[in-house]
Amino acid sequence: MRRVAGIGLLALGILLALAGAVVAVAMGPDDRLTTGPHDVRADGRAVVTRPAVLARYGPQVSVLVEVPGDKPVFLGLGHTVDVEDYVSSTARVEVTRFRVPWSLKSRVATGEPQLRAAPTALDWWIMQAAGVGGAELRFTLPDEPVSLAVLAVGDSDLKGLRVTASYEVPGAFGVGVGMAATGLGAALLGLVALRLVPGVGRRTPPVEASGFVDDEWDVPWPETDPSDADTWDDFLSEEGTAEGPATRADRPSAPPKKRGAKPRWPRKGKVGKPGPGTDKEVAR
Repeated sequence: MRRVAGIGLLALGILLALAGAVVAVAMGPDDRLTTGPHDVRADGRAVVTRPAVLARYGPQVSVLVEVPGDKPVFLGLGHTVDVEDYVSSTARVEVTRFRVPWSLKSRVATGEPQLRAAPTALDWWIMQAAGVGGAELRFTLPDEPVSLAVLAVGDSDLKGLRVTASYEVPGAFGVGVGMAATGLGAALLGLVALRLVPGVGRRTPPVEASGFVDDEWDVPWPETDPSDADTWDDFLSEEGTAEGPATRADRPSAPPKKRGAKPRWPRKGKVGKPGPGTDKEVAR
């Protein structure tokens, strides 16, 4: 179980650390992801986006368009209905799909080479910018369908068009750093769980074997079994020595020995006199 938890924490930590590092590096300290400049092939006078391209609500977007030479260019953001009606009869390039950081699909729509009216003369643009050689527009995506239009002004065209886009997400850099730090912490816990890195666990101090010796073994036990004593007197003397003089005085004295009586228990280490039967057995 510990090994499974360690592997899971290690994998999760690595994924979080990588994702956080990618977000932090991509966004940068200014919380802005910039891509470009990218070449957009457009031979006509108009390039517009479909509603699905700017369907995300909330992020702040900056778009910079550049054309070679001193050609005037117009950049405007308007409601999709107004923009499509304005360029419906003009030859144009429609951006149908876009993915961050830069991946787009487009199609060419046929029509008249000229615009119906000068883009700077219209008042329904939500935001607009114009310039010679380039124009830049910064806006926050609204919660309604909008389209972005890059239009040539006068008799010029959009050949050599280059686009640079940036996306601002407040707090994205901090989120990326936090994810990376959390991932590193989880990975470290996983390594500790797998015991690849020494942990901070509490270690049990070593205990010497002498600490487990019972104190009672230090004092020799008295012989209390009569079979271990030489005689009745030896048994009583050993028992009395173990119990103390006061207890020994209270005990009755041993019965007097009969003359010629053999000891009840043979003394240890002594060989008794063999009997007649034993001699006969030895002689045989």
